[in-house]
Amino acid sequence: MLSRDIYTMTEASGIVEERSSVLRYWEDELCLHIARNQRGHRYYTEKDIEVLFCIKELKKKGHQLKEIKEVIPMMYGDAFSKEEEERKEEFYRILDKLMQELQKKNQQEERYKRVDEAIRQHQLARRQVAATQENTKKKKQKV
Repeated sequence: MLSRDIYTMTEASGIVEERSSVLRYWEDELCLHIARNQRGHRYYTEKDIEVLFCIKELKKKGHQLKEIKEVIPMMYGDAFSKEEEERKEEFYRILDKLMQELQKKNQQEERYKRVDEAIRQHQLARRQVAATQENTKKKKQKV
């Protein structure tokens, strides 16, 4: 795929077709371990660039960074150690399935949170009604 061992930020940005600021943001948010030279400049390996392409593809499919972060270790694993296209495709299918399951789980958790909040609001409203009725009852007893 690529012809060299390491690439500068500018080169990696051009290869992946993303702004440098996006690559830095992904590095921070996804806890990517991008190597640096003696002067502190980032340099990207072929593996890093493959992972960046994966991240970009997952973002295109609508996955959130917090979901992507959970599968980053698999991206740096043996799944890309060989350049066999069949393995890559199988990895992408499995990764996509995992991401869909994770997204479904997150949606379910959000739904539960909304239900809990609705119950809390209903309970609060009932307490307020009960307090109002109690105050009204006391006022009537005083008169």
